[in-house]
Amino acid sequence: MHVHDPVAPRPRAWMRQSQLDGLAALVAGGGSGIGEETARIIAANGGKVVVADIRGEAADRVAAAIVADGGAAIAVAMDVAEQADIDAAVAAGVAAWGRLDILVNAAALVKAGRVEDSDLEVWRRSFRVNVEGAVMLARACLPHLRESPCGSVVNIASLAGIGAYPNGGPYGVTKAALIALTKTMAMEWVDYGVRVNVVSPGTVETPLMRAVLSPEDISQRAARIPMGRLGRPSELADAIVFLASPVASFITGQNLNCDGGLSQALMSQKFNADL
Repeated sequence: MHVHDPVAPRPRAWMRQSQLDGLAALVAGGGSGIGEETARIIAANGGKVVVADIRGEAADRVAAAIVADGGAAIAVAMDVAEQADIDAAVAAGVAAWGRLDILVNAAALVKAGRVEDSDLEVWRRSFRVNVEGAVMLARACLPHLRESPCGSVVNIASLAGIGAYPNGGPYGVTKAALIALTKTMAMEWVDYGVRVNVVSPGTVETPLMRAVLSPEDISQRAARIPMGRLGRPSELADAIVFLASPVASFITGQNLNCDGGLSQALMSQKFNADL
């Protein structure tokens, strides 16, 4: 299998004509992984960032690193399942930057298990964070997004939300709901001039994955991907920032699979024979 691995990473500042200059973004789940990389790339391209995470210390670390690199960022502790936390984070961002143009919702709860075995309270909490949290967060941001000339929302779902995900518990189910929510919001909010899209990552090498999977498990997952490797958080962040930015001004209601070709392989007889 051919491994497609660029020789050198692209620089973080990649947009033409400083497309994010002066724009303010709130990144939920910005304390690590895909959310952290998204916050860093937005800042590197001229945006001002609110790094929001349930782990306040993680948000502080990311915001401090952005500032040290010459970017603009503040940190807030926020649980997307708590309306008071959401309201406080949005208010802090507007107070700091005077506006809010972009919402990236990368916060999620990941719980696995079989349908008949997983605790119903786990299902309730998963829906509270992954679906209701997305609704509450977007609604809190909407008054500011609709005042922006380029208001945009990008939710982060998963390939687990576009097909069966056995033993995945509520995770895939909630991500499927998030994809449907994105499409509904896109059609309802188009009259406000607010675009809403969703990115569905495949297998991405995040700190969480390295913590819960063995090197052998990670290698097996990489072997299933046509490009021959796992995704990097920065690659997912590039796709997210593209959809969030004015560069994607004619794109709304779309689900972008960012997966190294895995979703197509799963529908291909050639690759199915290898799984």
